[in-house]
Amino acid sequence: MTTLFGTGQSTVDTFQSLYKLTISIEFVSCMDLQLNSLLFLETGLKTGKQLCISWASEWEFFLEKGKTSKVAFSLFANHNWNPITIMWKSNSGRIYELHDTDIDCDDIEFWFENLDVALIHKQMFPGDQLPFKVKNLTYQLVVARISMDCTFELTLKEIHVADAGKIIESIDSYFANFNERSEKRKRKPGLIHSYHPKADGNKIIYDIDLGSAGPAIFKNLLPYLSSLNYFTRVEIG
Repeated sequence: MTTLFGTGQSTVDTFQSLYKLTISIEFVSCMDLQLNSLLFLETGLKTGKQLCISWASEWEFFLEKGKTSKVAFSLFANHNWNPITIMWKSNSGRIYELHDTDIDCDDIEFWFENLDVALIHKQMFPGDQLPFKVKNLTYQLVVARISMDCTFELTLKEIHVADAGKIIESIDSYFANFNERSEKRKRKPGLIHSYHPKADGNKIIYDIDLGSAGPAIFKNLLPYLSSLNYFTRVEIG
């Protein structure tokens, strides 16, 4: 399994060397476990040599401790260095320190402050609209932005405008089946939290909360919409 922070010991050693501060391998391991999953959830991208937490000296290091703590790191994305702030707090109210070794990973919660998903996608896939290749679509694809809450605007071919209700039923079934299959796999692919369609003239508009399914769901959804062959244009925004 790839990790966001590389090997835990190298992170510990580098942190001590650069900042003269001790960070425990237990703290790093829990941080890695949670943030690795969170980064995939929010971006649809897997970590590796081209996407990881690393170090750079272009910005000032800081560490703030309190009920909500934060520390400066760097997110390395395809040869680009991005300042990133990692936040954490606990359910119990305990203030966890970087050097603590008795980490209750069920108590502490890590997250990124203001993660710029669009920037990461642009850096990882310059010139591409999505964090993966989608070929031979039967409609024009326009991606205005990628986020957890998004809108799909599907422009119908003229001959299918009267069929909007049935088409909505088909797409609703796709989302319902996705969630059902995910439940059977212990929610490994994640779950779509909600989807609300409406027909508006020659368009079908979906407001979707991607939930734990995240942007990765586009990889199969877009070819599915293409296979229906009902649309001239699909816009994600």
